[in-house]
Amino acid sequence: MARCAVVPDGERSVVAAARIASSAVGTSVETQRGFERLVNFSDAVVAIAATLLILPLVDIAEPSADLTTWDLVSEHFVEILAFVLSFAVIFRLWLTHHSIFKDLTGYTMPLAWANFLWLLSIVFLPFPTKLIAEKDGFDPSATSLYVGTISVSVIAIALIEWVIERNPDIAPYNSGRSLVGGIITAALMLVACALSFTVVGLWSLAILGLESPVRRIIASRTAKLKR
Repeated sequence: MARCAVVPDGERSVVAAARIASSAVGTSVETQRGFERLVNFSDAVVAIAATLLILPLVDIAEPSADLTTWDLVSEHFVEILAFVLSFAVIFRLWLTHHSIFKDLTGYTMPLAWANFLWLLSIVFLPFPTKLIAEKDGFDPSATSLYVGTISVSVIAIALIEWVIERNPDIAPYNSGRSLVGGIITAALMLVACALSFTVVGLWSLAILGLESPVRRIIASRTAKLKR
């Protein structure tokens, strides 16, 4: 016997209303069960990608009579640092993804495709991570590929937010996320990607520290214009 997901009455009415509203504008809101599968699939892919980061370190952790544990750590410090950096990056990107999807009650196919692009960038990240580890972080091409991959992920997040903004019926519980924030982050990442080709290298990611100040400035000016 086929099993069906149990949806509370209030949530069922929200989903039903979303389907009616979406049909009026020519889009298709998928089922609640389908949305749950999309979220679960995304979380599983992210978990696998994060796990893959550790594999290069597992390969180098071979017993040797000539090397102590600290010698091994010192010799492969760059690889360890690259692992920690990429794990933190994936975790931060997942937090952003989670904060968006927790407010949704359904999805559209454009949203699914934008989410696919985001997942593709996450799955690809272990590859440039290994490259920058092998080049000690000083190869401009490896660094630019690494920063470029993160840029694709951030742009995909902005695209997801754009799709949601065009289909507000799938986000009745939206906590007030703004598309402007996603655009700001994407723009900063593109600048970081350009800087990564120079001697700045991975330090180009430090430009993301401007994200919060820029958002506050724009929010302040927007508030003044509304007065």
